Amino acid sequence: MCKKKLPVLKEVKNKEIITDKDKPVNLLIEGDNYHALLILNYTHAKKVDVIYIDPPYNTGNKDFIFNDYYVDREDSYRHSKWLAFMEKRLKLAKNLLKDTGVIFISIDDNEVAQLKLLMDNPDLFGENNFLSIIKWRRKITGGGSNIFNQKTEYILSYTRNKNRFNINKELTRPEAYSNPDNDSRGPWQSVTIKASVTQAGNRKPYTIITPTGKKIIG
Repeated sequence: MCKKKLPVLKEVKNKEIITDKDKPVNLLIEGDNYHALLILNYTHAKKVDVIYIDPPYNTGNKDFIFNDYYVDREDSYRHSKWLAFMEKRLKLAKNLLKDTGVIFISIDDNEVAQLKLLMDNPDLFGENNFLSIIKWRRKITGGGSNIFNQKTEYILSYTRNKNRFNINKELTRPEAYSNPDNDSRGPWQSVTIKASVTQAGNRKPYTIITPTGKKIIG
């Protein structure tokens, strides 16, 4: 439909919330995400600092609709349909980002490998603009697999142009850092290289020889 028709936004006045007219206006767009992204490309191209998206995970449990039909786990083209769905939206999202902008995408084991390959495509973001895969603990107890307990999910992060991207690092505990050698990278702290003891037991020790010949056993 978007090839022949242009979606438009319609303001709903009775849902308007204004607390301070001197502060920036925030918009909540309700509707199809592709339509919303397409409209924003006309008004906010290369103006957005940060994008966070939480797409369908394509688990096969009626969480992903393609061409008006749920994609189940037995569909031979399950991953292909998901990638086609994501590619169109990610291209629109990239157009919104400033050169210094960054995008974060939540995902789990079902599509994390496919999403990484898609994002690494030079026609999309490219592997040179990859920042990190952030693992986060979604739940304390396990579940999801009959063999392994799955407790973590992932957040893929990319920038539009890594050469222009920079993070302003604010120290949460500035008193713990100093810069006695005037390092150009800023304050730092010295910490042990020894791995912590885990419930599985002690790790095997390893030896590091410093430039002075001193041996440090981890």
